[in-house]
This record gives sequence, C-alpha cells and structure tokens, in this order.
Amino acid sequence: MKIQPIDARLNRLVGQIEGIRRMINGGRQSGDVIQQILAARQALSRVGIMVLKEELMKKNGMKNAKATQKLLDKLFGL
Repeated sequence: MKIQPIDARLNRLVGQIEGIRRMINGGRQSGDVIQQILAARQALSRVGIMVLKEELMKKNGMKNAKATQKLLDKLFGL
C-alpha cells in the first residue's frame, strides 16, 4: 500500500481536526464549525477510498488498473 499519500492526507486531517477544536474553544459560530466538520468528514471518506483503491489494485493486480478505477468511479462517483 502506498503509505505516503495516505499519511499526508491523514496529517492534513489531523490539522483540520485541531483547527475545529480551536474554533470551538474560541467561540466561533456553529455554522462555521459545522462547515469544517463536514469538510473533515469528506476528507476522511477520501482517505478510506484511497485505502480501498490501493487494496483493490493490490488484489486485482495492476493489469486490471483501468477496470478497477472504473469500478471505483461507479461505486464512489470519483
């Protein structure tokens, strides 16, 4: 599994979560906080898709990369 891109996204997500904590502790408006929470959820979902894609590529082999990508596009609307 390609760890570097996934790890980089997780690091950004950690920063995003820390930012949400600062927003809450700083008394930011709930609408702003909710917007950032939704963005963090989406970012985490994308990490999950990356992990799934890597696993499918590993299981199916790179020879089926186009078919795997097509399946992922259909499943997740990528």
